[in-house]
Amino acid sequence: MIRTKVDTLWFKQCCAFHLQFFPDGEALSKLCNLQDRIERDSDAPLSRVPAKSLHMTVVTLVNAAAQFSIPNDEVWKLNGERWKEIVERLVEETPPFELHFHEVAASEAAVFVKAEEPPELRRLRSAISHAICFEQWRATPPRIAHITLFRFFAEDRLPAVNFDAGLLPKAMKVGSLKLLEERVYPSVEINILSEPLLRGKST
Repeated sequence: MIRTKVDTLWFKQCCAFHLQFFPDGEALSKLCNLQDRIERDSDAPLSRVPAKSLHMTVVTLVNAAAQFSIPNDEVWKLNGERWKEIVERLVEETPPFELHFHEVAASEAAVFVKAEEPPELRRLRSAISHAICFEQWRATPPRIAHITLFRFFAEDRLPAVNFDAGLLPKAMKVGSLKLLEERVYPSVEINILSEPLLRGKST
């Protein structure tokens, strides 16, 4: 049985920069219905991610907890325009892809829906990670394709998460992404810097 960990950043101000995908329409509605079901059926200390904040992180360019020799906003002032151009080019070279969520999973940090990582996403993450670095930091992609539904507000033992597979969203098409500054975690308050389209075209 998993023992949960408290999310110490929850709803706190921060300064981070990410490339993220935000579901909408029917997919978002299904995710919210799934949250409702899990919340109703679980006694775990769940902190629910707001609907407008549900997202999949493609890659984190600057982590809220990163420790540089200068503040995170200064890192972006020095590098942001160049990094933005790199990210936009790499996104536009990537063809649209679909995410097929097949599992609700839990870790000590979160409850999330999980998908197989499409090859297009894997290549995009790898390209950005190799292209962007500062001091000892490299842009870091998550190890899986996922959307976090809940974090935890207390330490507790987490029983198995039961769910109806019919509540999972069907194929979710990814045709555009958001490059953004995260001001309140988890992507509760953001500043959108760019919304590049996946075109599958070399520039």
